[in-house]
Parts: sequence; C-alpha cells; structure tokens
Amino acid sequence: MFTMESSEITKTPPAAIHRLTRVYYGQPPVPDALGWSVLVAGALIGSVIGGVAGFGAGVILLPLIAWRLDIRATAPILTVTMLIGNLSRIWLNRAELDRDVTLRFLAGAVPATAAGAMLYAGVTSTSLRLIIGSFLIGAVPLRRLLQSRYVRVRLVHFPIIGAVFGLLSAIVVSTGPILAPFYLSYGLRRSAYIATEAVCALAMHVTRGAVFSRYGLLGRETLLVGLVLGGIMFAGAWIARGLLDRMSDRVFLAVVEALLVVMGLQFLLLPG
Repeated sequence: MFTMESSEITKTPPAAIHRLTRVYYGQPPVPDALGWSVLVAGALIGSVIGGVAGFGAGVILLPLIAWRLDIRATAPILTVTMLIGNLSRIWLNRAELDRDVTLRFLAGAVPATAAGAMLYAGVTSTSLRLIIGSFLIGAVPLRRLLQSRYVRVRLVHFPIIGAVFGLLSAIVVSTGPILAPFYLSYGLRRSAYIATEAVCALAMHVTRGAVFSRYGLLGRETLLVGLVLGGIMFAGAWIARGLLDRMSDRVFLAVVEALLVVMGLQFLLLPG
C-alpha cells in the first residue's frame, strides 16, 4: 500500500506535507531487466483478468511493483498504469456503457477521491490490508445478499457508493474488486459492467493523479513505468474481449467471486 506511517506527517499542514512528500518518497528507480519482465508479465496477465472480470489488474500489479521497485511507488505508478489500461477497456466496450450509473457514481466519487488523496498520508498499510482483505472476502456473501429480492442496489444509491469508494480509491487505487457486488447487484453484466466500471475508475484515476502531481509524486520515472505498463494493458484488454464474448453469465459471476476471495486472502495472509 502507498502509505506514510509517521504521526508527525499526519499533523502537518498541506504546504508542509507537500515539502515532506518530496523528501520522504523521492523517485522510484527504473526497473532492471528482471524487473521489467516481471512487471510486463503482470500487466499482461492482470489486464486479461481485468478485461474479463472488470477488476484485478491493479491488485495483481501492486505487490509486483512493491517487490521490484518500492511500496511507496505503487500508488503513483498504478494511477498512470490503470488510467491508460481503462482507456482500452472503455474503447472495446463503449457501446454498452450505462451512462445513468456513470454520471451518478461520479457525482459522489470525484470530490471524494480528491479529498481522500489529500488525506491518505496518515493511513497505515497494516490497517488497510486488514480492512480491504476482510471486505473483499465479505463481498461474496454481500453480492449474494444484494442479489436477493429483499435488498437491491438502485440508481439513487450510486452517488453515495461513489463517495465512499472514491475516498477509498485515493489510498488503495484499485477498488474494482470491492465495487463489483454493487455494479452486479444493480444488474450490469459483461460488457455493460466492464465499460461502466472502467469509465468510473478512469475519472477517479485522473482526479487522484492531479492531486499526486500537486504533491510532487508523479515524476519522470513514475510516468515512464506507468506508461509502459499501461500500454501493455491494451494487448491484454483485446485478448479479454474475445473471452468475454464466449462467457455465460453464470461463469462470469463465478470468476468474479473466485477473484474476490483470492485477492482478499492475499491482503490478509501475505506480508506487506
């Protein structure tokens, strides 16, 4: 996770945080040959999974970036990478975009993402791993509950959903796994789900990137790695589009639930 542990930093005013983040984070190194191989492979595999399930690329890349570069580089690099990766998913599934859901979600998500990106410095990585891991695993029964005839996500709920997950996305970047039950409960499937989720995520990435730039967290090295990995995702999205056309709703939902559990266990069991 992309966090700062110091209690002193959390108490400083925005201008001081701006100065401190430049020193505390610095710029991540450019990957070596092995690092590039690992990150490129992760981007390709993650984009195929993300193109089919609507999420997964960011969560797969996050530990790889932390391993080959530095954990403090994950959020800025993923912001650039996922921004580009979402463009490919939007283009390939654009005809199925649900504009009503998108507009309402972004009404809450954009301001919350901006606020969260300015406040994320005080959140510890240990707390985040426990919270997100538990939520991911809990998302499976939550989705089934939301799919029941007694509880249903409606259009009017999306501004609130957007605000909550916009704030969360400022810290963990890839909130797709957690958002999946809400989109699916509303009734979005396959291409409609992929396109709508991608547009909403793109807007949050742009907002977060603007704030990160304000605090000096998007340097040349960060942009270089993010742009390369984002370009790789175009190939993965194209492969995934062919798989998506051949997948039934039942198989699609099974893939989504399996990924939620696996990624939740990753957060809970693997060391940070």
